[in-house]
Amino acid sequence: MKRDLFFNEDGKFKILQFTDIHFSDDNEEDHRTTKLMERLIGEEKPAFIMVTGDTVYGPENILHITKALEPIVKADIPWSFTFGNHDTEGGSDYAALFKVVENLPNCHTFNADASIQGYANHYLQVKNNSSETKWVLFGIDSGNYSQLPDVGGYAYVTGNQIQWYLQMIRDLEHSANDFSALIFMHIPLPEYNEVWDMEMCYGEKREAVCCPRINSGFFTALLEAGHGKAVFVGHDHINDYMGTLHGITLAYGRATGFNTYGQEGYLHGARIILLDENNTDSFETYIRLEDGSVIGKPMIHMPEKVWE
Repeated sequence: MKRDLFFNEDGKFKILQFTDIHFSDDNEEDHRTTKLMERLIGEEKPAFIMVTGDTVYGPENILHITKALEPIVKADIPWSFTFGNHDTEGGSDYAALFKVVENLPNCHTFNADASIQGYANHYLQVKNNSSETKWVLFGIDSGNYSQLPDVGGYAYVTGNQIQWYLQMIRDLEHSANDFSALIFMHIPLPEYNEVWDMEMCYGEKREAVCCPRINSGFFTALLEAGHGKAVFVGHDHINDYMGTLHGITLAYGRATGFNTYGQEGYLHGARIILLDENNTDSFETYIRLEDGSVIGKPMIHMPEKVWE
C-alpha cells in the first residue's frame, strides 16, 4: 500500500538520511547512537526520515531493531528504510525483521512486489497541495553478498529489481507530467568509483568504494528511464562524498552509529536533503555532524555540476 507524502505550506520537504546505525549490543556505544539520532532529529526537524541499511547487527537483531529505531518512532513523523548487508548476519532473517519494522508507527515502508529480489523495494510520492506528484522516493534493497559462482563480493541490484523500477517510472508517467526521483539504498553502485576518479566530487573518501564486483546496469537504467536525479547510499562508513555523473548525483550519507568501525577525527552524523515543489531539476543537501556543525553550505544539484 503506497502512502503519499506532502510538501509543507512553503512548498518545501526536508529528508534526514540515517545510515549504518549498527545497533548491536544495547551497550553504551549503541546508546550514544540513539542519543545522537534524537538530537539530530531535534536540530533538523525533518518532514521525513530514510534509513539506508545496517540498522542492526548480531544474534539479537530482532530484539534490537525497535530500540535502534526508537528515536525515529518517537519523532512522530513519516519514515522509511532499506536493508543493508549486515542487518541479518548472525540473527533473524529479512522476513522476520521486515515484519517487525513495517508495523512500527509512521513506517511508510512496504514490499511493493514480492516476486522480485529483496524486501522493502518501494516508492513514495511527494505531492503538492494540488495532489500533483513532484518528487518520488525509491527504496531499493541492494542485498548482501553475491550468489553468483566464482564472483563473490557484495550483492547488486538484480535484473528483476531494475525492470520493476523501470515499470514504476512508466506507471508514474501516466499520472505525473513533471517529477523527479531519488533512490535510497545501502551498497554503492560501481559508478561511485567513476565519479570520484573524474574529480567532480565534494566531500571525503577515506576508504575504498565497497561496491559489487559486477555491474548489473542499474545506473544505465536510471539514465535511460529519465527522472532520476540522485542515488543516496551508506555502507562505507568513512566516505561522505558526492558528485554528479551524466546528470545523476551519486552521494554517500554520513555514518550514524558508534558501535562499528570509523576513524579518529571523522565525526558521526546524518545527511539532509531539501526538496522544493517548484523545482524538480535540483535539490539541496548538506551533512549535520555530532558536534552540531554542518559540512558545507547546502549543496545544489544541477546536471553535470555540484558546487557550493
